[in-house]
Amino acid sequence: MTNVQSKKVLYVVSALLIALFAIPMQTPAHPHLFISTQTEFILNNGKVQGAYETWTFDRFFSADIIQGYDLNGDGLFSKAETQDVYDNAFINTKNYAYFTFIRQGDKRQSPARVSDFSVWQKNGIASYRFYVDLSKYSGNFYFAVYDYTFFCDFRYDEKMPVLFTGDSGKTVPKYTIAENKKYPVYYDPFDTADMTATYNAWKPGLQTYYPKEIHITY
Repeated sequence: MTNVQSKKVLYVVSALLIALFAIPMQTPAHPHLFISTQTEFILNNGKVQGAYETWTFDRFFSADIIQGYDLNGDGLFSKAETQDVYDNAFINTKNYAYFTFIRQGDKRQSPARVSDFSVWQKNGIASYRFYVDLSKYSGNFYFAVYDYTFFCDFRYDEKMPVLFTGDSGKTVPKYTIAENKKYPVYYDPFDTADMTATYNAWKPGLQTYYPKEIHITY
């Protein structure tokens, strides 16, 4: 890959949703990035206050992040390099609700902002980590990480998709992960990858996707 191509991929793919090619292509949607996720719920007296999300990328996207932002090649991301990743790559995910959706009842919500961003790599695999404030949610709720445009394939970590840390109080919340057939997501398979439109109801031409939700219960 030439330097010009690498910069183009970094600008576009770093947003996680812009097309991999210079010209938008009207081809059926399918994942271009594969991301493993782990959610660490932070407890205070047994109640969820927030969550740290960790996204671990496939080797191809990892290579773009490492080559594009670990400028001194030391295998670490300095404070300045981390800020560069945040400013030029991660922040673009805000346009896609940080791929994070919380549901109580019928309506899905997404964080207006996230904090405490970090990035690292191990053996050529890059990861992001950031904090989502969940303190306004009391009682049981659903938490999901997915891409409603179907450009990225988010999958919960096979070994430890969820963990609880902090002050557990008397009991630790329980969780299950399952598709919820009552709350589908609709997408247009012929949208270009930079589209941010969401569809709240099915119409001809749309396809249906059932995200897997983490159900937190007390």
